[in-house]
Amino acid sequence: MIIDMHTHAGRPRRTGDVDRAVLATMRSAGVAAAVVSAIGDIPMIRRDPVTRRLEKFRDPEPGECLHAVEGYLTSFEQSGTRIAYEVDDIRADDPSLVLAIEGCDFLEGDLDRLDVMAARGVRSIQLTHYLVNETGDIQTAPPVHGGLTRFGADVVRRLNRIGVIVDVAHCSEATVRGVAAVATRPFLCSHANLTEPEHPDGNHPRFISPGYARMVTESGGVVGAWISVLAREKLPGMIRHMFRLIDALGIDHVGIGSDLPAGVAATEMPDFSRHPELVAAMRDRGMRQQEIDQVCHGNWLRVLRTVRA
Repeated sequence: MIIDMHTHAGRPRRTGDVDRAVLATMRSAGVAAAVVSAIGDIPMIRRDPVTRRLEKFRDPEPGECLHAVEGYLTSFEQSGTRIAYEVDDIRADDPSLVLAIEGCDFLEGDLDRLDVMAARGVRSIQLTHYLVNETGDIQTAPPVHGGLTRFGADVVRRLNRIGVIVDVAHCSEATVRGVAAVATRPFLCSHANLTEPEHPDGNHPRFISPGYARMVTESGGVVGAWISVLAREKLPGMIRHMFRLIDALGIDHVGIGSDLPAGVAATEMPDFSRHPELVAAMRDRGMRQQEIDQVCHGNWLRVLRTVRA
């Protein structure tokens, strides 16, 4: 049984539409649940023609990010795939979606919007994406706040209180340091790889240092192995990075966060049909079934169970 802790249920687009053909591949691939992300800042970001990296090109209008998030969530709810709200809702024989939000840009200073999203069934919220927002700084732009803001700390506390997972993917290391200081529940970095200075692609701005990763694991959290920027190595690179994470962080703190079908995944993992190759690679490495289960679903479920308690 596989749970992918960061996906998009179809190519991310401004309308938030779901690709049902992508979701239809979950069952045969053994994917029991996909955490699907509603992206608030997607109308404000585009790919740089030279670097090919996503970046902000304009500021959002009032309410625009909230409108985008709501559109995505409606699309997920109308996808024809059931929504899982609790650990017991996730079943190996009946694929489900877990609702998530990528970036707190939709808040606009209103903490109560977190409660509204939790009541709607959102179970994981990422603080930042490609816009530096009011919660803190990001990995891919110069710092503005010096880390987690006071409002960002309030967001973390509120999410801990209402039983929603905090996801620090895209956050700067200083922002994560602030999260670690105030969080009372485990938090995730749903999609990232460890930096690798000796590798030609090993210093991508979205990769994380061992120190960054340790802040996640010391909370009891999980880092998800990621494919979307591995243009040179593709799926074999994701597998290699998954093993690097396991070796560095331990089997209790690694999961799968493919980000499909964004970036490189658009052609390399356009749907869930290649997820069994991750399992096969772990078997080929000699991992025990219990260890494979931890990476594939157990570690993420542990975090959800703890946060929801």
